[in-house]
Amino acid sequence: MSSWANNTVIAKAKSIYGNFIKPDEYEKISKFKSLPELVGYLKKHENYKTILKDVKENSIHRGNFESLIKKNSFDQIYRLTKQVFSKDLEFYEINLVHQENEVILTSLRTMISDDYYESKGKIPFFFDVHTTIDMSLVLKATNLNELLKALEKTPYHEILKPYDTKDNQQIQYLEIENALEAYYYDEAFKKIEKHYKGQLRKDLKSIFQTRIELGNIIKIYRLKKFYKADPMIIRNVLIKKNSRISEKKLDELILLPDPDAILKYLSTSEFSRFTSDKDYVYVEYYAGKIEFNLAKKFMYYSKDVPKVFLSFITLSEFEIENLTNIIEGIRYQVDDHEIRQMLIY
Repeated sequence: MSSWANNTVIAKAKSIYGNFIKPDEYEKISKFKSLPELVGYLKKHENYKTILKDVKENSIHRGNFESLIKKNSFDQIYRLTKQVFSKDLEFYEINLVHQENEVILTSLRTMISDDYYESKGKIPFFFDVHTTIDMSLVLKATNLNELLKALEKTPYHEILKPYDTKDNQQIQYLEIENALEAYYYDEAFKKIEKHYKGQLRKDLKSIFQTRIELGNIIKIYRLKKFYKADPMIIRNVLIKKNSRISEKKLDELILLPDPDAILKYLSTSEFSRFTSDKDYVYVEYYAGKIEFNLAKKFMYYSKDVPKVFLSFITLSEFEIENLTNIIEGIRYQVDDHEIRQMLIY
């Protein structure tokens, strides 16, 4: 990729990121008490005014609102990808694999909960022109067997086929989530090996290895803390390939009697320099803060397009998660202080 092309993609990514929601804005919107109040605010916000310009504050469904927020992010990432004119273009399309995974998992969660109204709008209808998944069949699917038909011409058909069932209460969600994650990471590492060398290859691998490790730690914590899961079950849903944490260390974490002791592991690990002095009340926040600060570091200082691109995706995902948490906080009338405890910015 030429130096000019490098500068174009990086400048565009930084420009869009400059319009993301700022800390003082999160302080403000976390105090909102109604969805129309939040929608009205974001309609005037630089990052959302285009996507929300035709939205009616008092009538939009919460699920549709969340979908538009996700569409905004997807469109921005897609525009960045279109700026790439080099042989490593397929690396930048790795986000499509992540989006496809989310489509499948959202559909499965809807089936398990049997709450199709609550899930309204959460399956990204805008995604159909970018994927080989038959989105019309996804939207109609009421069980995993029907979903498989929507995935017939994709790699996901073979991934999900071993879990086929017509009984939604028999869907092995954690196992499927793990299988889809493994596929995503396999694709990412395959593309890195194919297109990059030297320090850049090492750095890109490190970004994904960090995600794998933090993801595994969160899984261990959640399954131990909230589900009292058997160690064997936990081991079966961890991503072990390409992890820098040894299986021995993972086993030590799995066998910790107190799940909250995992926080101590993070605070003394190589990741500790990317945290802040804020009191961490749960491991998801701790792990998220690590990933967020790493992404922000690359966004500000890296001159490598792939690293800036991955950082942009990560920071965009955190903004989506923050807004989703605020929307849920409004729905359940959660105290604004508690909402801010869940936000990462």
